[in-house]
Amino acid sequence: MTESGLTQDCLDHYREHGFTVARGVFSHEECDGFVQRMVDWISGEQPIEGMSVRKPDQWDRTLNQHLVDPVCKEWLLHPRLRPLLADCMQDDPEGVQTMYFFKGSTQGRHQDQYYLPGCMSTWIALMDVGQHNGTIWVQKGSHQKHLVTARELKHSSGQDFSNGEEYHVALERVFEENTAEHGLEEVPVEVAKGDVVLFHGVLIHRGGPVGESGSFRHVLANHYVPQGFEGWPYGEWPRFGFDGDVSADTSERTEGWQGHPNRVTKPEAIDNQVAVY
Repeated sequence: MTESGLTQDCLDHYREHGFTVARGVFSHEECDGFVQRMVDWISGEQPIEGMSVRKPDQWDRTLNQHLVDPVCKEWLLHPRLRPLLADCMQDDPEGVQTMYFFKGSTQGRHQDQYYLPGCMSTWIALMDVGQHNGTIWVQKGSHQKHLVTARELKHSSGQDFSNGEEYHVALERVFEENTAEHGLEEVPVEVAKGDVVLFHGVLIHRGGPVGESGSFRHVLANHYVPQGFEGWPYGEWPRFGFDGDVSADTSERTEGWQGHPNRVTKPEAIDNQVAVY
């Protein structure tokens, strides 16, 4: 990685395979500080305003934490991420979603652009992550193949979670076709504390099995769309620019909004969705 963004090798890997790893973007001290903040919150030792303290051993991910937590918002819009994202998008990025994971997720295969049209992701390893604590698996090159859309499944949007099983059946069919017809390989992504995985919103990926039961896997997953992207269907869902601008079709304050401000305000964006970049 260079100060201006990705190395050419990393960028070439992203374009060919749909993901790449920027090494050592964050220091161990920065990672440890964020992890400790989250552990202190979940234990009740240090509350975070706007976030309810959880029960012991309730390790579910947080969703859109940046809407209430200024520290998480700083990580979403960290200046070191901006050039990496811009290299991939060929546009300035705007942050739209955060998810903090305490432990490995065994979520099934999916494509992020089904849920969040036009998006790509940064997956920030706050500790060493591998198959022992449940890293992600990706199907290399699948970002260049078919994107399952809400339109083709006759769903109201990717945020209509009542149709999850139908979506996963359709996605598994695409995954199998990619394997059988194009020879695309599914591989685990293993990274060190402070590394950032950047991956395309059409890349098929999943949460892998956790090799060591009970192990932790602290990760912050952020999602972004290009600044010039006009196909965003959720007008009330704020898009945060790295320069401090906030784009949303509402006069309400962004802080304290519901975790899913996902009402479709532009149905034509659902009808006309295509894979982006």
